[in-house]
Amino acid sequence: MKKILCTLLVGTSIWAFTACKEEVELPDNLATFTTTAQGFEGEEASIQIALSRAADAAIPVSVQLTPTLLTYDTEFTTEPAASNNVISATIPAGQSGVTIKVKKKANVFLNGDESLTLKITSVGTPILLGLTTELKLSFAAITSTGSQLTLAGKTTESNYFNNVYTDLSANAATLSARKSWNLGFYQGGQYRVILNHSYQSSAAATAKTDIAAVTLADTASVPDLNFAPGAEGSLALCDYWDGDLTKTAIAEVSATESQNKVYLVSFEGNKAKNQWFKVKINRNGEGYKVLFARIGESTIQTIDVPKNADYNFSFLSLETAKLVSAEPRKASWDIQWGYSTSNAGTTPPTPYWFQDFISLNYAAGAEAAEVLTSATTYEAFGESNLTGLTFLKTRDAIGSKWRSTAPGTTAGIRKDRFYVVKDPASNYYKLRFISMGLASDGGERGKPVIEYALVKKK
Repeated sequence: MKKILCTLLVGTSIWAFTACKEEVELPDNLATFTTTAQGFEGEEASIQIALSRAADAAIPVSVQLTPTLLTYDTEFTTEPAASNNVISATIPAGQSGVTIKVKKKANVFLNGDESLTLKITSVGTPILLGLTTELKLSFAAITSTGSQLTLAGKTTESNYFNNVYTDLSANAATLSARKSWNLGFYQGGQYRVILNHSYQSSAAATAKTDIAAVTLADTASVPDLNFAPGAEGSLALCDYWDGDLTKTAIAEVSATESQNKVYLVSFEGNKAKNQWFKVKINRNGEGYKVLFARIGESTIQTIDVPKNADYNFSFLSLETAKLVSAEPRKASWDIQWGYSTSNAGTTPPTPYWFQDFISLNYAAGAEAAEVLTSATTYEAFGESNLTGLTFLKTRDAIGSKWRSTAPGTTAGIRKDRFYVVKDPASNYYKLRFISMGLASDGGERGKPVIEYALVKKK
């Protein structure tokens, strides 16, 4: 009898708790452009439509185009294509946005006063229209006076699925899948090759120069590429996080083919030795010739990588055996948010991979300085405050210093600092981080929000 009574009391308590529990109602999920104005450099522009959070189902979006001094399919096209100046786009299920690309037609001369207004006219339920539903795209470079942008790198697959490249002067953000490439080839005067810093990449040279002679047995002659953070000797297996091209895992490519070693290359999800790639890189005129294969394969693939001075690097995917477009033109971005190699905090320094790293476009001449709010506030900072700042010209000039992942109330945006970025065109912007989705800073992890303002125009 006592056992039955206890069961009834427990059941009643559970029912009462369930009946009193209220479901938390989520705020409206809104569709908006990430900015109201954007400039156009190069041959195409990427326009971001973002949701407040990922959608559970595919969401249709209609965008009305209003060209000024332009005609669709004469001076420009779009992706997705428009019909009667209306784009029907779809935000995939599980995603928190969609990219619309506007492309200039080849061999068309423009005066620079042309523009295109995009307006979100409808969106599928249960999504609602937000406040920023209209964007003006100028078919020329602009110098933004400032804006607020959400760097939406998150997908349902990962909080850091995409790298996000930001051009402050153009109010533009460009998404690039972080795993889309393995090797990057420097487009400047040196013949340097980088590893994908956002793909847990590592590499080591074999003693051989004949790629056909390299087999699985050669993995025993190099350090283990699947190392733990802080492992002794691991720094030599990765590119240094400050972007110094003399500190890469792969040596400068020699003009003498017999001096170029065969390298073994590993990356995230590819750590088992039989999955490593063997790679040999030679010069090919003003470009590169890349020979590669899985380490157990006898068929060697060859790809030529020409140089293009409009970019910092060209990129190759070993997995798909294709050249890929992974970065905007070198003059068209200032900072990049994403996943990256950095310092594990050990002595001597050793590589560690983590999210929320800010890379500076150092290769194109961008610089950055950190300003503590104890010296001056973000709001009060002006052109006169530029004097005396120490600008860094390294990839990690901002790096991870802008946030903390320590547990407790200290996690999130560091409110005691902001940054000044000198872009490749020599415009100065003050930049601060608003949220990143940790602790009390609000926001959403994988979608940090930045705010910036022009301090000095070139």
